[in-house]
Amino acid sequence: MGEVAIEGPGFQHFDAENLQHASYKESQMDNEFAVLQQMNGEQMPIETSKGDASATKLLESGHMQYGCPHYRRRCRIRAPCCNEIFDCRHCHNDAKNNINVNQKQRHELPRHQVQQVVCSLCGTEQEVRQVCINCGVCMGKYFCGTCKLFDDDTSKKQYHCNGCGICRIGGRENFFHCYKCGCCYSILLKNSHPCVEGAMHHDCPVCFEVKLCDLMVIMCALQWMYILTVVEMVMCSFYSIREMT
Repeated sequence: MGEVAIEGPGFQHFDAENLQHASYKESQMDNEFAVLQQMNGEQMPIETSKGDASATKLLESGHMQYGCPHYRRRCRIRAPCCNEIFDCRHCHNDAKNNINVNQKQRHELPRHQVQQVVCSLCGTEQEVRQVCINCGVCMGKYFCGTCKLFDDDTSKKQYHCNGCGICRIGGRENFFHCYKCGCCYSILLKNSHPCVEGAMHHDCPVCFEVKLCDLMVIMCALQWMYILTVVEMVMCSFYSIREMT
């Protein structure tokens, strides 16, 4: 994403070559409309004034009212792999990569290759951007131009990790990236976790799946497991907590 353009009275361009991960900050411009302040994956506070009240209302239209079970967002994405429209990449993967789909046709959506989005409020299809070029609504308070991620629920404290190459949740200040393991860990483990090269670049070592949940670090050769796998194993009496730790 080379630049983000906001069209309207006083049209301007903002260079965002190295500022792709954004949450927006509303500010007054020509006392008529608000623009986005690009920041490196950090949530910016909303500043309002009498002059930009109408712009704020427009940007906030439909906030938390659209989306899917995975994300609250005001746009859908066109999958570059099959050219179909889905609410998010997880919705695509649920539909296109399951046992009911012919094995040769199963595939997952490459998140970084998404080029087009569809505004949920006005239906306008457009190149990936944070603000709709037609109706002017903000399609996601958290926006990452690298991962093509939109999310209105900023309570997750999303941030983009350049080391991982993806967006993560939990707050940048609470994690650090280990370049040997290839993953972000809690800062509580910064000086104590056992490094295993490429530890996080594999499916779960027990269930052999990638799950949409948190990880737990275990101090043994396996190094980590998905928490859902741990819970399932304990509930099914496969292992006791003592055996797993």
